[in-house]
Amino acid sequence: MKRLNLLIATLLISFLSVNAQDLTMDEVLENYYEVMGFEKLKDINTVVMTGKSVNQGMETPFTVTTVRPNKYRLEIEIQGQKMIQVYNSGIGWYVAPWTGTLDAQDLPAEQLKPMKRQADIDGPLYNYKEKGHTAEFLGKDDLEGSEVYKIKLTYDDGDAGTYFIDAENFVVLKEESIMNMRGQEIKSEVLYSDFKPINDMIMPFSFQILMNGQVSQTINVETVDYDSKIDMDFFEKPAPTKVEVKEEQK
Repeated sequence: MKRLNLLIATLLISFLSVNAQDLTMDEVLENYYEVMGFEKLKDINTVVMTGKSVNQGMETPFTVTTVRPNKYRLEIEIQGQKMIQVYNSGIGWYVAPWTGTLDAQDLPAEQLKPMKRQADIDGPLYNYKEKGHTAEFLGKDDLEGSEVYKIKLTYDDGDAGTYFIDAENFVVLKEESIMNMRGQEIKSEVLYSDFKPINDMIMPFSFQILMNGQVSQTINVETVDYDSKIDMDFFEKPAPTKVEVKEEQK
C-alpha cells in the first residue's frame, strides 16, 4: 500500500512539473512584454535605425525612422540613388529612381496594410486587443530545435500572422504570414536573431526574410537611437517637380 501511495505521489509530482511549464497565452505574452521591455518602450516616441541590407551578396545601407503614432519612413541607398517608402497615418508614398522619375508616387493599396504594422513602434502583439486585433493560442511547437509557443494574430484589417515565441527566453524567433503580391499569395517568413539590450530593452539586430521558403534578404541593424528630434514634414509627400516650358521662338 505504501509503495502504491509512493508511486501515485511520484506520478502526481511529475504531472504537476510538466504542466507547470505549460503557460496560457496571456502568461506567454506577459513574459514577452517583460523581457522585451515594453513598459519602457511605450514611453518612447521616435526610433531611428540604421544598418545594411544584404541581397544576393550586395550590401545596401538603409535608415528606418518610426514616429508615434503611425509614421514610418524607409530610405535605401542603391548605387548612389535613394529609394524612399513612407507610411503617414493612412497615406503611403514612395520614390523609386529606376521608374524614370524622382517624383513621389502613391503606394499600391496592398502595400499599405503591412506598412501600417511597420509604423507601430511596439509591434502588433503588444496591447493587441486595444489595436483591434484578435489572438489565437496554437500551443507549443518545435522550431529548429527550440521549443516555441505559437500565437496567431488576426489584424484589424483581416490579414493574419503567426508568431513563434521562444519558450525559454520569451523573444519572437519567427513571424510567418501570407502576403498578396501582384495577385499572387506568397508565404513570408521573418527570422529574428542577434538579440541585444539597449537602455533596458531588447531587440533583434538581425532579420532574415524568406519568400516561399527562399531567402530574399538579410537585414543587419547597426545603430538604434531613441527619441531623436524629427521634423514631421519628413513624412509628408513632396509636390511634383515643376517642369519649365520654354516658349518657342518665332
